[in-house]
Amino acid sequence: MTLMLMANPLDNIKAQWTTHFDDICSIDQWLDVQESEGWNIQALEVHDVSVTHPGYFTMMPYTVTWYADWRGPLIYRMAQGDFVLTGNITVTNRNGNDIPGSAYSLGGLMVRNRKTFTNGPAGWTPGQEDYVFLSIGQGANNHPSCPGCPSPHFEVKSTINSNSALNLSSIDTNTADVRLVRLHPFVLVLYRFPGGDWVVHRRYYRDDLQDTVQVGMVTYTDWDKASTYVNTFHNSHELNDDLNPDPSNNPGLPFAPDIVSRYDFLDLQETIMPVEWEGLDLTNVGQVSDAAILDYYGEEIPTPLQTSDQVWLGRNSDNWDDVDNWLSGSLPDATDTVRVNSCACPEASCVMMSAGVTTIGGMRVMEGGEVVVPVGATLNINGLLDNEGLIIVYGVVNITAGTAGVMNRG
Repeated sequence: MTLMLMANPLDNIKAQWTTHFDDICSIDQWLDVQESEGWNIQALEVHDVSVTHPGYFTMMPYTVTWYADWRGPLIYRMAQGDFVLTGNITVTNRNGNDIPGSAYSLGGLMVRNRKTFTNGPAGWTPGQEDYVFLSIGQGANNHPSCPGCPSPHFEVKSTINSNSALNLSSIDTNTADVRLVRLHPFVLVLYRFPGGDWVVHRRYYRDDLQDTVQVGMVTYTDWDKASTYVNTFHNSHELNDDLNPDPSNNPGLPFAPDIVSRYDFLDLQETIMPVEWEGLDLTNVGQVSDAAILDYYGEEIPTPLQTSDQVWLGRNSDNWDDVDNWLSGSLPDATDTVRVNSCACPEASCVMMSAGVTTIGGMRVMEGGEVVVPVGATLNINGLLDNEGLIIVYGVVNITAGTAGVMNRG
């Protein structure tokens, strides 16, 4: 699958947004740094919305890394000013039954200075990577920041002019909420484990980060092999068994990518520096305590709730009665409001109602969505029909609410 590159990433700036990754075709609302910078590669063997895992953005990389001038994949949007970026991340090995097995196989959230070049290796200049991220997964057991600490790990990294300073810490889970708070010139890094409270993990002074930055999802894996390539080759080639010849300084070392990163939601909200913090050093716990940070940026900012609608994904077929086409993995009943997402991309199927009688509590057809009610099918809607897409009726549609229950903009 190839992400569609928008003409100008700055057109994609919104003050706030939330996504639960339950619309397959929404993948074209995201930018890919490999495309926007013109590298002409795809270091992600798999990346999709709600296809591999319903309700998730899934990323499975080839051998690749984020360190110094080694640049990995970043799926992003643009953010401006001060903001709070929150997401939920789950990582597993490729088999889905354990934590990642290769060294430095992690997935997380990043804030990064954008680059102005669009011609890949020809436009690239070393020493210009500037970012902060927090990721979860498998780090290493021998890093000086955490010698001998068992996995899974958090890796928090601050990179300035391609000089990366990282810290590892041992954790007990493969899933977490991550929150990056940008209050220029500071970046605060928070996390929360399932059922737990928010924790302030790191504070950085980053006056080099631009007013408009990239924010989004990163993943990387197999440092042992990735580090055997010079950064220019690493950044401009897909690192897998198809390489022939293999210019690694250790060509006999096999490729061992071993991570699947899943993002349940991503949320961006604008914020402002609290008045009482003006002029203070946010990296100094004596001036601004963890408790003070959590009062503003902990539970006070709720993570977004999943929709209560029965959501049509169309990930498997056009068959209404195929449970794999539904986000919930079950069919809607007479009390459910159904949301039909766009099918205007090759990965999503439109809706074909089944023969016989189907009764639901309401229906929303989103822009780009399509519902066909064939001869022999009856659709009873006991509530509102809100249509922004296309409904083609050869059979029967009964709307209990009558014409007052129809909003048609499609």
